[in-house]
Amino acid sequence: MSRPTRTLSERWLRATDGFFDELGMRPFGILIFAASTLILLQLVGMASGPVRADAVASADWIDHPAKATSFVIEVLVRPGDAVTAGTLLVRLSPHFIDQRIARIDSQIEETRNEARLAQAQIQVAEQGWVSSSARVRPGRPSLRGPTAALFEKQIEVLETRKKALLDDRELLSITASTEGLVAQVARLGAAAPEAESVASITPKFASEIVAFVPADTAPAAIAQGAEARLVDPQSTACSAAGKVLRRGAAVVQAPSQLAGPLPIARHGLPVHISVPVGCQLGVGQVVAVDFEAEARP
Repeated sequence: MSRPTRTLSERWLRATDGFFDELGMRPFGILIFAASTLILLQLVGMASGPVRADAVASADWIDHPAKATSFVIEVLVRPGDAVTAGTLLVRLSPHFIDQRIARIDSQIEETRNEARLAQAQIQVAEQGWVSSSARVRPGRPSLRGPTAALFEKQIEVLETRKKALLDDRELLSITASTEGLVAQVARLGAAAPEAESVASITPKFASEIVAFVPADTAPAAIAQGAEARLVDPQSTACSAAGKVLRRGAAVVQAPSQLAGPLPIARHGLPVHISVPVGCQLGVGQVVAVDFEAEARP
């Protein structure tokens, strides 16, 4: 009777079983052990090395306020439009300014008429002083000069106010102060109170970097003035260190750009970092930063 023959794969499995029996572990156990070791090494490295965090390049909106109370008569851009410095955004009505100018013109004319009347009255009065029936002592000063100076001063004040209004009239065309994207703009016909924004622009380049770090990050790592460097900087300028400007007081939800593949929102303590001089980062660009500091507690 012939002995049963085994295939090559069966002989290989038999041999490996013997090897793992000698080792005292099975393949699955070895995988678990290796993965645990790698995770442990990574945690040790994170604790002893720089604190790394994901971040988003950010910039505040730049508001463009109305210089005088008015209302919108023309809107030349829409939210999302790209603009350059000097691009006309909104035009405001000169209606209210023109009304005030008209009132000042009326006041100027009224003041001039009062000045003429006063001069005529003074002239009549002074003629009476030198009449035979109402002699005055020689050398009595005339009131014509002081009276004329008084009215001229009043007219000068009114002219100054009018010039200021004419200057404001030239500021009714609101132009972009910087390059960027239109974030919001007032609608046609909307009221535009003085000093309130009628258009806002998101700058093309970021003015700060906002990193989101774990709540247990060592305070020294994110203290004001601490250094932070971009991971894989895109230029020589970006390789310089930025400074921590301030940090948030509580954990908040991170922007959607930092969300992972799973539909789970990320949270972290926001840390605001200055952008290195000459480094140009687009607003909303995702970067990673290293905080050079001591180990976490």
